[in-house]
Amino acid sequence: MDAFELWLATYWEKSVKQHKSLAKEKQSVCVCSSCPTYNRSAQETGESVYCITGKSHLCITENCSCTCRKCNIVTELGLKYHEFCIKGGEAAQRYEHELH
Repeated sequence: MDAFELWLATYWEKSVKQHKSLAKEKQSVCVCSSCPTYNRSAQETGESVYCITGKSHLCITENCSCTCRKCNIVTELGLKYHEFCIKGGEAAQRYEHELH
């Protein structure tokens, strides 16, 4: 298991309320809000940490120079993918790539 898989196993053992808390903890190192792709709608709805929470809910529809690869969460958890706000979280993208 890699770092992300270990983190995810711990994450799924938690309650939904705890999921929100874990995602909120990651916000302190998240670069979503400084990304050129992040827009006013996403800001107003409080979306962020897409690598964990999944893609944007109607706010972000196009990549405007994604900065995911510069994020400390990507490094810390050894994430393989990017453009999480458009393509989905790391878990979803890994699953999708396994199917192909």
